[in-house]
Amino acid sequence: MTPLYSNATVLWTEREIEERDALIRLIAVIVRDAWQALNPAVTMIRVETPILTPAEHLGGHIAAGFELLGTSRGYLRPETTAGTFAALGALFPQQAQRMKRLPVCLWQAGKSFRDEAHGETMRATKLRLREFWQQEFQLFCRPDTKADYIGAALQALTARFGGEAAPADELPHYSRRTVDWHIQGLEVAGCSERTDWPDGVVFEVAIGLDRLMALKTP
Repeated sequence: MTPLYSNATVLWTEREIEERDALIRLIAVIVRDAWQALNPAVTMIRVETPILTPAEHLGGHIAAGFELLGTSRGYLRPETTAGTFAALGALFPQQAQRMKRLPVCLWQAGKSFRDEAHGETMRATKLRLREFWQQEFQLFCRPDTKADYIGAALQALTARFGGEAAPADELPHYSRRTVDWHIQGLEVAGCSERTDWPDGVVFEVAIGLDRLMALKTP
């Protein structure tokens, strides 16, 4: 990856794109296997949702003062979660139907955007990008779920790629528990128990593909 326009954006070469695509496939298998080993009933569905997100789907982020990038028609998504929540409702419109499918994971990989305060001067080694690639898994579960899905995913990911997991210094506004994954002192993922889905709990694994690629993981 090479800085382009500023050190808040990067250029991906063809080889890097191929490596990123392979990494996406590998991570999906690792997370799927870890969760299904914990609970064979877990199903995985890959989706893609729009980058441009209406303000009403980001109310919690707006109220929390999240670093959103706005346009005249909405916001560039800061994460894929809002789209994934909407996708769950589109795929399973009836609540009873949705609840029967639990535990179900919707996941996607794509670009997200954040309006970093000093994007032009941030150190490229930290990869604090305004435009970045993430792979996010949202596992929708009943509110009384006891399984440690976050622990299972992180154990499998650190076994494959190295690094260590540790409780986050700060909780996002939507989380009751967040564990970060670090490699060589660089945070490459945040994993949270989200409380902003009204029907239950969402176990989220959000991996920064830019950072994982920059560390030259296989």
